[in-house]
Amino acid sequence: MIEEFDNLIDNSSDCIIVELSKRGCVLKDQKTLMTYLLNLDEYEKIVEQRNNHILKKVIKNKGLNILDCTGGFARDSAIISSLGNTVTLIENNPVIMRVLKDAISRINSTAMKNIFNNITTKFGDCIDFIRTTNRKYDYIYFDFMFNINKSALPSKKEQFLRKIVHNNINRNQNIINEVLRRVGCKVIIKEHAKSNDYKHLDIINTYKEKIVKYHLLEGKNENY
Repeated sequence: MIEEFDNLIDNSSDCIIVELSKRGCVLKDQKTLMTYLLNLDEYEKIVEQRNNHILKKVIKNKGLNILDCTGGFARDSAIISSLGNTVTLIENNPVIMRVLKDAISRINSTAMKNIFNNITTKFGDCIDFIRTTNRKYDYIYFDFMFNINKSALPSKKEQFLRKIVHNNINRNQNIINEVLRRVGCKVIIKEHAKSNDYKHLDIINTYKEKIVKYHLLEGKNENY
């Protein structure tokens, strides 16, 4: 039930609140009065271009089990699922998960329904999940919020995500370091093209675009 997250959201203490309307869960910035309604049907245009997406170069096979540790509004999970894979999406922010669950319940597109049928959403901390799960994954995916390029105006969706999610590079690096020790599968880190937060790691390959790049690494646990 999507309502289970309502008691975790304190609308009185944050400039970003969730308003329930006939259209769905609307995010509202109380300072600017800007609003945002997540519509996953709009992802259909994105996944139609999946064969040209750089993630197809990174994840070359189909029928894989992928763990998306930084689920957000599920854009990348939708692309990965559309490439023929099963995705487990983890998100630890109750506001984001509430909005995402609501948006999933409102999907009209048959194509998007099929894509999200192969995405399992889990609320919680990704590192806690990895510590306790017995399931093995072929790839583990991270897309931490970018630390640079603040001068460029992001989309409304990204503006809300940046205001909701509190990014900490030291915490992010600690998570990656522990994950690499615990797993033996491939790990993907999405990063801004001009950032080098993970250059100290043993990167197998880096797939670059104009704005972002994807690092491919190998987990160190031989018993995984």
